Amino acid sequence: MIALSALASVFAFGPPTAGAATITYGDVDMLGQGTYGSDPRAGATREGLAADVVTMATLDFAHTYPFSPEVDDYAGTDQIYVGSSQTGFNDGYSGSSERIAGPHVISLDYSSIVPLGHEIDTLTLGIAADDFQYPSFGNPFTALLNGLAASALTTQLNSLLQTGPYVQFFTIGIDPTILTVDHTLVLSIDQGGIGGDGWAVDFLEVGVTSSLVPEPPTALLLGFGLAGLGIKRRSR
Repeated sequence: MIALSALASVFAFGPPTAGAATITYGDVDMLGQGTYGSDPRAGATREGLAADVVTMATLDFAHTYPFSPEVDDYAGTDQIYVGSSQTGFNDGYSGSSERIAGPHVISLDYSSIVPLGHEIDTLTLGIAADDFQYPSFGNPFTALLNGLAASALTTQLNSLLQTGPYVQFFTIGIDPTILTVDHTLVLSIDQGGIGGDGWAVDFLEVGVTSSLVPEPPTALLLGFGLAGLGIKRRSR
């Protein structure tokens, strides 16, 4: 009985059985142009989205340009990108000296929000997207996640009609089966056509829901047996 109570207390005060948390990458500063008048994420679902489900923030925010990342900005944010094979110019971004050629690659380590012993149930990716204009210029965007084609995210980027420099935040559910054991999500965005529709990202966010991986029954029985053996030996 003593061994059973001791083991029960270990489980009672062990890791939580379920968790939810978010992490933000980059400064929420309108690409270094100032502050948002309100939370740019308001209206979007930031945790718990099923795979390929998209939600949009309520507001979008206009700003000035050009701009360049500061030395302490998160890698890949506050930077103007154009297609990796740019052959023409469709907008002001694509002609600015601050632009760089894609692909636009951002690595997001979210290991700090996954509790030890947990498995991920849902992962929600948030992107503060800026100046994506595929419907206007016809240069298609392509997105990869962990090196795999991300068709739902590609469709979402190509649906944005940000006719001018403004930011709008959206979230999308990511299929947990593409996630890696090191809890790092690598996003890559590139553009076809003439590559001349410049774009940027102000900040990103990852929201995770997770649950405790149940112990196999054999491991539990072994734990009870070892605990009982230890108590018996000490009683001698």
